[in-house]
Amino acid sequence: MTLPPVSRRRYDASGRRAQARVNRERILRVATRLFRAHGYTATSIAQVAAEAGVSTPTVFAAFKSKVNLLKEAVDAAIGGDTEEGDRRVHEAPTAAEALRRYADAVADVAHRAYPIYAVAVAAADADPQIAALVADLDRHRLTGAGYIATTVAAKRGDADLSRVGYLRDTIWALNSPLLYGLLVHQRGWPVEAYRDWVATALTALAAPVPSARH
Repeated sequence: MTLPPVSRRRYDASGRRAQARVNRERILRVATRLFRAHGYTATSIAQVAAEAGVSTPTVFAAFKSKVNLLKEAVDAAIGGDTEEGDRRVHEAPTAAEALRRYADAVADVAHRAYPIYAVAVAAADADPQIAALVADLDRHRLTGAGYIATTVAAKRGDADLSRVGYLRDTIWALNSPLLYGLLVHQRGWPVEAYRDWVATALTALAAPVPSARH
């Protein structure tokens, strides 16, 4: 007698993937909190694993290295709803309004990102990998500042590339999370006051000096 073929059930890995995502998010939250509280050097992967309720190999499987864990913590803090903020800037009817909307976005990002960004900056002197991470973050900020500068220049009809470069560098300097730290964390400014100051400074500096060459 011929037996009917055995039906093999396909393995469903969706539950495992979902658990991996949950673990990853929890690890990132815990690591961010510990980095902010104790700094990069004083926070170990073992501590992160213990507080996240996972094994140390699980942390390494998810993030590969402690440096990458810090990088993703910074990226998550900077991320937020940046696409919506960028869209509002690019859709602004005038250059002045674009700068005001950009100041809103700068304040929003700095409020989220400064605490963990400051951790990376503090660790950069002692760790070349963290120094490279901070340099990479600065390059990304410069690229983003260039997009905003190009938009603002187009809205005011300015085709002079040297002027665009001046505005890019001005935006890059003013959107640094470290500047937020100086005024809000060290000097005690409200976030709203910082936002208004950035808007005023950007508007005042948007008209570049004639000798600017970049």
